[in-house]
Amino acid sequence: MSSGQDGGSARAVCVTSNLALRKTLRRTLNAGGSTVEFVDTLPGGDAKIAAESAMLFIDQACRKATDARQLTQVIGEGGTVVILGDSLEDDAVVELLRSARVDHVISDVDAPDEIELVVTSVKLVSGDIFGLEKYLAWGSKVHELSIETYEEKRSALITVAQHAREVGARRHVIGKIESVTDELLMNALYDAPAVSQGAPPTQHMADPAEIARRQADHAAIFRYACDGRYFAVSVQDAYGELHKEAILDHLVRARTERGAPRMSETSLGAGLGLYFILSSVTRFIANIDQGHRTEVVCLFDLKESGRNAASCARSLHIFTAG
Repeated sequence: MSSGQDGGSARAVCVTSNLALRKTLRRTLNAGGSTVEFVDTLPGGDAKIAAESAMLFIDQACRKATDARQLTQVIGEGGTVVILGDSLEDDAVVELLRSARVDHVISDVDAPDEIELVVTSVKLVSGDIFGLEKYLAWGSKVHELSIETYEEKRSALITVAQHAREVGARRHVIGKIESVTDELLMNALYDAPAVSQGAPPTQHMADPAEIARRQADHAAIFRYACDGRYFAVSVQDAYGELHKEAILDHLVRARTERGAPRMSETSLGAGLGLYFILSSVTRFIANIDQGHRTEVVCLFDLKESGRNAASCARSLHIFTAG
């Protein structure tokens, strides 16, 4: 949950005894304008350690030693919990994410990306949550396309795949970029308008001719860029109908259907499509202005080889405007 503050400093409380992680958090959170305090454990009972707008960073070891209720009670209303070193493959972590105050998981704890930590803290403090450029090196050229029809979507997939080849992405990464972009655009063009009108998602109709006859009420904004290390894509719709509960429900449901054919072979629906996205990207970021717009940003690590690719996104961030 975004704190929605208009800039200024905020308090970051870090629960970890890992000295290397403490040094990293001190550097990065201070760089983002936050005051930083370290504790080894959380207080018991009804004691609170954080003010209303504070951020609580907690590593896996401390998270496992802490009761889930205690973790969400110690931080004030409007505060945010960021979990470090845990995986989205852990059911306990997914259940913890169902709390209104737990919206962020970063799996890398030994060497977390310092830019990601800075961006996360600054977005939480400022409330300025939209834009994929926040996650890329300064000066990276961002390309933008307005997509309204199925044919425009097909053309966009060709364009983004070609750009990924030009920057030197490996073949398996290009395939992921193309498929994830396809899924995001289908969600924005067809699922989001359906949900906004009270109808169920379209389940991604398998017949391209039938899809082509449908027109979205508003164009989807597709953006992509590369900074040499990460290739980023984002899709924005004008509905703001994506909810954290739906993301988590679809993730859990899709785990039981891992043996289903790939998207190109059958109609997967929003659940399996979302699971495919989460299992294909390095970072997944959802920026939501409820009822107005949703932007999903996905990052792909160009240095990651097929042999060391993770089976699920290494980071999940859900930011809510206001």
